[in-house]
Amino acid sequence: MKFNFEQLGGIDKGAIELGDLTVISGPNNMGKTYISYAIYGLLRHFKRWIDLSLSRERLTQLKNEGTLRIELTDYQIKLVDYLKKASSEFSESLPSYFNVPEDYFKNAKAEFSHDQLKFDFTNEFKEAVSFGQSEQVSFFKASEETVLSITFQTKSGGRVPNQILDDVISDHIADCLFADLLPRPFVVTSERTGIALFYKELDISKNAIIEHITSGEKVDPFQLLNSMRSRYAQPIHDNINVVREYENLSKRKSFIREESDKCKPIRDALQDLMGGSYKSIDKQVMYMPRKERGRDKVAVPVYVASSSIKSLFLIDLYINSLAEKNGMLIIDEPELNLHPDNQRKMAGLLARLVNTGVKVLVTTHSDYLIRELNNRVMLNLDVENKKKIMKTAKMTSLDLLKPSQIKAYSLKDDHKIHSVDVDKYGINMEVFDNLIADANELADNIYYGIKE
Repeated sequence: MKFNFEQLGGIDKGAIELGDLTVISGPNNMGKTYISYAIYGLLRHFKRWIDLSLSRERLTQLKNEGTLRIELTDYQIKLVDYLKKASSEFSESLPSYFNVPEDYFKNAKAEFSHDQLKFDFTNEFKEAVSFGQSEQVSFFKASEETVLSITFQTKSGGRVPNQILDDVISDHIADCLFADLLPRPFVVTSERTGIALFYKELDISKNAIIEHITSGEKVDPFQLLNSMRSRYAQPIHDNINVVREYENLSKRKSFIREESDKCKPIRDALQDLMGGSYKSIDKQVMYMPRKERGRDKVAVPVYVASSSIKSLFLIDLYINSLAEKNGMLIIDEPELNLHPDNQRKMAGLLARLVNTGVKVLVTTHSDYLIRELNNRVMLNLDVENKKKIMKTAKMTSLDLLKPSQIKAYSLKDDHKIHSVDVDKYGINMEVFDNLIADANELADNIYYGIKE
């Protein structure tokens, strides 16, 4: 999957092709966050801009006969049109998506690339939606088949309105068609520590709106609209909503928790990184540090926990509760607030996620992260004492990365997106190597110039 960008923040023009692991690096204010958020937006919200609604006749057939068969290959000829329309609509909505003035993204484009895209019908698709206790619509497609069977069951003569039924059906047709073409993304923004710190205050703001509506005073619509208007870009807003819903969301089980044996190395890496776990107690998110011998067990409210614990909170929620197969985790600066040792551990966690089927995209300033990823690439070579090295480093086969799994990009002050070579030695990030060489040269000049 490839994305094209024009006039997006500091980026004049460029393209990003996703790998199993996609790494974007570069100096501050070059557009890394814009790219990651735009990719998230295109993947997360594209369904709202494509129309897969059924004709009135087909809806009537479903209600009368109780079944309907959809030949999915009929949609292939329209795939490019769907993606073009979604790209166009998303590009026009960029100001509201990033919550900036209308002229801020004048002439900006963020769009899907349409080269050689085809639907993949390999996997089974099975879903059901209930309307109360009397009506249900079910969807089923067998693996390797191209026909989606829709079944409508009712005990009330079909009271569900056609528009609602059509919306549900078109939404599930989109899920079936695009499930294996477009990954389902979850974003972890660089503002995550602030969200973890102020989520209680955000809830107070929400409660103020409710109080305004339910007060005996006359409701001022302009005051109400101003109080409801988000001050944040959509990805940040999405993170806020996830934190607000933590108590319910944390009860879910991700496929990583469901497949506990296969995915145990991921949870081990996460535990090693965090040194504890999160838990909802009395509607408050608490961090539970791993108990140390001779010390009492404690529970720390997340908003007073260390910055690293705040930074890892959403990543933990994704891994334990929200991760889906064919999912995608987008992290803006995964090294945020982490000690260099933990930045290296983060690289190991990302490698294990990638090798378990989760696509990962990161923006980073961390030389430690890149070097540790490169270690996992080089270990694919014929290395002397390889088993001993991996055992000492507590690595499993899930830690090894192939060059073909990685796409890397660098943003520079020429306002372009540059593809970075990835070979058997890993990602060639000259930007870090040159900075380190400059710092070492300066240190040498100072050291050897000191007059004793």
